[in-house]
Amino acid sequence: MVRATVSGSFHRHLAKIGEAVGALRDSGIKVLSPSDPRVVDCEDEFLYVASDRVRSVRLVQDRHLDAVGASDFLLLVCPDGYVGSSAALEVGFAVAHDVPVISETAPADLTLRQYVQVVSSLGLWLRETPPIPRHAPVSFLLDPSAATELAHAALDRMAYAVSGASRGNPRGLVASLRADANEVSRVVNLRTRLS
Repeated sequence: MVRATVSGSFHRHLAKIGEAVGALRDSGIKVLSPSDPRVVDCEDEFLYVASDRVRSVRLVQDRHLDAVGASDFLLLVCPDGYVGSSAALEVGFAVAHDVPVISETAPADLTLRQYVQVVSSLGLWLRETPPIPRHAPVSFLLDPSAATELAHAALDRMAYAVSGASRGNPRGLVASLRADANEVSRVVNLRTRLS
């Protein structure tokens, strides 16, 4: 299944963001974030939507960035060309992770325009140039259950290896332990300090 994330200014374009989420779903695209773009709370200028499970600006933004990284494309909603600083961060994150950025309107900012593919119609683009699923790894902030299962499986393999039950090649054992340790680290990597 093709996965997407939607970015844009919640203050200026929330209705259009909601329409975009609906249009993507109607096209069979799984929207990783925001899955429910109805504003339910705020902290200073930061708006929380219904799909934000926690009330921490940093964790919500980290989760959204994880969604961008796990997406097959980022849809930038900027009907008047305005891209706020958070959406600009998300575009930069997408570019850094080789996630294509699509928009029906060119950003007003000249630099951002260099990284955004402007399409005449999202529906037409999806039909004519369907995105290729990237199969990005599972993130703890996106899918805690699946991430926990992956981490547990890796930890079980590590415990089996170091318990002496595995009598294989020592170099292979070290490589396997490193790979599993990296998998656990990647799955539970949170860019924030939870305090």
